Amino acid sequence: MAHLKIGVNLYPSVGGSGHLATRLGQHLAERGHTVHFITYQRPFSLMWEQTPGVFVDLVDNFDYPLFKDVGPPYTMALTSKIVKVTRGAGLDLIHSHYAIPHAMSAFMAREITGVPYIVTLHGSDVHTLGTDPAYRPVVTHTVEQADAVTTVSEFLKRKLIDGLGIDREIHVIPNFIDVRKFVHLDGIRLTVESGCVSLRHENAMDIDPEEKVILHASNFRPVKRVVELIEIMRVVVDHLPRTRLVIAGDGPTRIEVERKIEELQLCDNVHLLGVKSNMREVMCSADVFVLNSTMEGMPLVLLEAMSCRLPVVTTPAGGIPELVRPGKDGVVTKGFEQEEMAAALIDILQEDSKRQSLAEAGRRRVENEFAATKIVPMYEQVFESVAD
Repeated sequence: MAHLKIGVNLYPSVGGSGHLATRLGQHLAERGHTVHFITYQRPFSLMWEQTPGVFVDLVDNFDYPLFKDVGPPYTMALTSKIVKVTRGAGLDLIHSHYAIPHAMSAFMAREITGVPYIVTLHGSDVHTLGTDPAYRPVVTHTVEQADAVTTVSEFLKRKLIDGLGIDREIHVIPNFIDVRKFVHLDGIRLTVESGCVSLRHENAMDIDPEEKVILHASNFRPVKRVVELIEIMRVVVDHLPRTRLVIAGDGPTRIEVERKIEELQLCDNVHLLGVKSNMREVMCSADVFVLNSTMEGMPLVLLEAMSCRLPVVTTPAGGIPELVRPGKDGVVTKGFEQEEMAAALIDILQEDSKRQSLAEAGRRRVENEFAATKIVPMYEQVFESVAD
């Protein structure tokens, strides 16, 4: 297809939508396109990487006494930056990841410059914030008026239609992973010393191989139910004392999680890593990955775990069953009760052969259906239809 100049507005943090947007931009650049990330800080995933054809255009942060109580009007500043980059770099289109406020800014930029925009909806911008009366009218209008709309799961497409009343063509393009980068690495194991967690290679470790490690990674928002996961871990440890839960990430419920760990006397069994950039290595050092959410679009973290041949135990939240087929590619609980999740974890930790078979099945699932080489061209087709 023709070379395109694409502006991408996104959240640059470690959340799933920003991570996916950054990875997509990098893959597009590798395929010959030029990508301008338009946002308020350098995306987290680009902190340690340089990709030819990728540029970061930072939104001006202008403070003024008038904005003291309400904060600077970021949506307007983002729109102005999109307009400047569009004119200066000759952008062909804008790709907005996460509707709030990016779809609004792209809509206004199109009104000024005529550049088309595409909206990709990731999850809470549809099923939670998108339906809130404070945002719904603008979200609905800017999605309906977009030159193209994509979602990362059929679940979110249904939510758009049923929840927001959107009546238009919606492309379902699932999240993806670079299966070349997220591969299983042998000889890496977590070693816990004095409550600290570090990575060591096998020839330097002293951990008992019978000790099992459960991994969780998230942004600690309430919907991820990390506090409840600590309560689940108390049940698991009561049955399997030589089990540890390692949690990567940070966020709003971090303090509650720490307090729950102390309350349930799990300081020797639960360890908080904080935000990590080497998630592949962390995943390859665990035995099971767990996700305890009540709502998801298409969790990128599950794709990463499955690609690393790490078996997953998860809830049936949102679009998860479109990725993890229960009993085939991983363990999916029937509901959201703590007792069921604890039983599922205890079962898989005790069954080495089950973990191995699900790990292999998960990797095949990702390779066949969610590899970057399969998904990125789907975005290119949408871009080409809009840019023509």
